[in-house]
Amino acid sequence: MEQATQATTPTASTESSVLNDPRAAYKRVAGIAQRIIDRLTTVMPNAVEVYREPGTSGVYGIRLHFGLGIAAGRGVLGVARIADVVAIRDSKHLGAEAWIECRAVVDGAPLVARALVTTDDADQLMQRTPPPATAETEASAPAAEAQQPVPLGASIHAHVPAVTPVEAIGGGQ
Repeated sequence: MEQATQATTPTASTESSVLNDPRAAYKRVAGIAQRIIDRLTTVMPNAVEVYREPGTSGVYGIRLHFGLGIAAGRGVLGVARIADVVAIRDSKHLGAEAWIECRAVVDGAPLVARALVTTDDADQLMQRTPPPATAETEASAPAAEAQQPVPLGASIHAHVPAVTPVEAIGGGQ
């Protein structure tokens, strides 16, 4: 008696079975998050979140929370390099703080990495201002000329008449 060596009914592809099974979809995205974290060399995130937005029909995403400070911002830049995207500075004005974040889609999973930094750190991380000078860079940089004082006669204040109130001393008339 011969046995069938092939399935008599077609089987679903691995990809569609992952989409239909929430546990498999979650595990797949958690594996993507782990691969990203494994490639980070200097800064680890404070929290890793695998989430599913309501109404997304089973699509899971990844959020990497790096926390506060310049080191956290460097972690976001590391994720941006891994995902081959550009990190951005969030445009919301928070006073002395700014969000640095990157957004990407990695193997079909939405990815967001964020850090809260000071505006000065954000400027430095986003290359808007040069990094702080070190002893090496100060030695190699030419000395800036000291600004010369403005002679008083050339000052705008020299041409403004003084206003002095005229008031009788010791009571008035």
